[in-house]
Amino acid sequence: MNTSTRYHSVDALRGLLLMIMAIDHSSALIARQHASEFWAGAMSAYTDAFPFLTRWITHLCAPGFFFLMGAGIYWSAAAREHGGDRPLETLRRTVWRGFAIFLSGQVFETGIFIAMSKLRPAAVSLNVISAAPPNDGSSVEFALIVLSGLGLVMMACGLLLRLAPWAWLLVSALCVLATNSLLPSSGRPEAMWEAILLTPGISQHLMAAYPVIPWLAAAAAGMYFAYWWQSDTDHASQRVWMVGGVLVLVGVALRAGGGWGNIRAPRDSGWIEFLNNVKYPPSLVFLCFSLGINLVLLGLLIRLPERFRSGRSPLLVFGQTPLFFYIAHFYLLIFCAFVFFKEAASLEGAYVVWAVLLVVLYPLCSWYRRFKMSKPRESLWRMF
Repeated sequence: MNTSTRYHSVDALRGLLLMIMAIDHSSALIARQHASEFWAGAMSAYTDAFPFLTRWITHLCAPGFFFLMGAGIYWSAAAREHGGDRPLETLRRTVWRGFAIFLSGQVFETGIFIAMSKLRPAAVSLNVISAAPPNDGSSVEFALIVLSGLGLVMMACGLLLRLAPWAWLLVSALCVLATNSLLPSSGRPEAMWEAILLTPGISQHLMAAYPVIPWLAAAAAGMYFAYWWQSDTDHASQRVWMVGGVLVLVGVALRAGGGWGNIRAPRDSGWIEFLNNVKYPPSLVFLCFSLGINLVLLGLLIRLPERFRSGRSPLLVFGQTPLFFYIAHFYLLIFCAFVFFKEAASLEGAYVVWAVLLVVLYPLCSWYRRFKMSKPRESLWRMF
């Protein structure tokens, strides 16, 4: 198996995560059902396994995206410096790309957030939410959601490129320590800067779901992973599933032991509560489970027959057009929600829409991949 095949496996994992992510957004926009896993306040409780598993499988996505973004930042920087770019040029380009993604989030996701707020709630809820998200009582006028969070973290990763690889692991560990130790006892973010940096919730009209420090933990770990992978690709690709398995076992041990690393303890002794962990911000248990499973999946994708990782595979087509897929799938779902589903559909109906959505997106993403690859290396189209 050659090196390019292994890197295609990383693209395939990104494509798989995008497909899984669309399940959650179809549930939110078509079935009007969406869960919450905040460090304080809103924490969904489930009475049925189907809606829980629908939500739980999508927990792989956000940590996987931040982790793979960190890996991509390292690989891109290494390739550019090998091609003759100076380190400062690489840093500047990474920070600029992060800023562009942040602006994309403010432009595109703000509209999505407003559209979702105008949809009528479901007649039958996916879950029972115990309370509102952590908030200071202000209305929401701005949002820091996935793209904005990715952009800010990418800018931070650009600065980390000046550090030695071992320091990336240290930064990741410190971010995990801060996330699991420094959340305010008041149960809400005290200031906007706190919401942006550490504490998810609503503060001074800003809804922050993906603050910088908690998600930098995954991205910085991804940078070190890429360094390890590139240093000895054969060794890394053969053992990546083992690393993932160890992370899952650590997550199981931490959840079973309770205490630090959980942020919120299970509310009962059932298996659903055992797996129902805090995502906003990601607890250590949440990261161990989600990143561990991502690495196990990567190990499996490396071993898939070549036809599943060919240029025509949906995994590769979606995985190599992630930002285009992300924006397109949201607006297609919003169009369907307002035009065809003025009332909430069933969760099963949301799955049908999800399947149709992927069929529609495949030729669109395939066309866009050909289009962007025809552009110069420095073209802004390449980012999308």
